Amino acid sequence: MPKRTFWLVTGAAIGAGSSLWVERRVRQTVQQATARLQPDALVVEVGRTARQAAGTAGSRVRDALSSGRDEMQRREEELWADLAAQGVATDPGVPAAVVASEPPPTPVDPPDERSRPSRPFRPARPTRRRKRPPAKSPSHLAK
Repeated sequence: MPKRTFWLVTGAAIGAGSSLWVERRVRQTVQQATARLQPDALVVEVGRTARQAAGTAGSRVRDALSSGRDEMQRREEELWADLAAQGVATDPGVPAAVVASEPPPTPVDPPDERSRPSRPFRPARPTRRRKRPPAKSPSHLAK
């Protein structure tokens, strides 16, 4: 019989102790959550996040500009190499002048207004519409 009493008392003590421990942990968690959700704490957290985002945004923009410049220079060198292969002046400081074996074509003057044949003005014809036969009324179905 003393064994049953011992285990009954031990179980009750462990149950009471664990329920008190759980209650304390829940109370602490709720207090921490309410402290974090206070307006002042929210303002501080949002401000910290905004500062971090602004700090990283500046470095990201600088990195993007730097990589853009590098890519632009690489592409420009590639284009100059292609032009050099085609026989075009390759000095980037001088405007590109095409070294052509033929002289450029001479521009053709537009024809004079007097040389065009004159056509008399004709107004547009009015379009003729077909007359539709009148729609039959449903009264002929009743017969």
